Amino acid sequence: MAYIKTEEVSAIRNELKKRFGHTGLKFGVRKEHHSSVHVTIKAGPIDFSDIYKDHYGSGDHYAQINPYHLSNYGQHQPLFEEIIKIIKTAPALAEGGREWFDKSDVMSDYFHTAFYINLDVGSYDKPYVHNGWKLKPGMVLKLTPDMEVK
Repeated sequence: MAYIKTEEVSAIRNELKKRFGHTGLKFGVRKEHHSSVHVTIKAGPIDFSDIYKDHYGSGDHYAQINPYHLSNYGQHQPLFEEIIKIIKTAPALAEGGREWFDKSDVMSDYFHTAFYINLDVGSYDKPYVHNGWKLKPGMVLKLTPDMEVK
């Protein structure tokens, strides 16, 4: 059964802050129904307007990111991959914590995962706040080993 402890959620929050704190990205991390972790990118220097327009057809500053199809997000794919990696591995840093796993078999209607992952850019009632630079068409978001966004 999917379950995530408060300490594991706290470990995710701390790792996101440690890796991305110097970039200006602000995150909200919370536990939902004891079975899911919900990570929201609240503010930062990265312009996500291409996601809103490409996937939602509007200028709303809110998007739900599908963690199984990160290639759909173009230049933002490396950033989302790194965030998902942290979400999956950071819980093991908590006392008694464990890394994310998925032993589900949808063909037999058997679902067994450590916990469910939700990733959003902004939220429906509090849109993402872009407070920095804008990527131009053709530019690629590159994460360096020291986690700088270039």
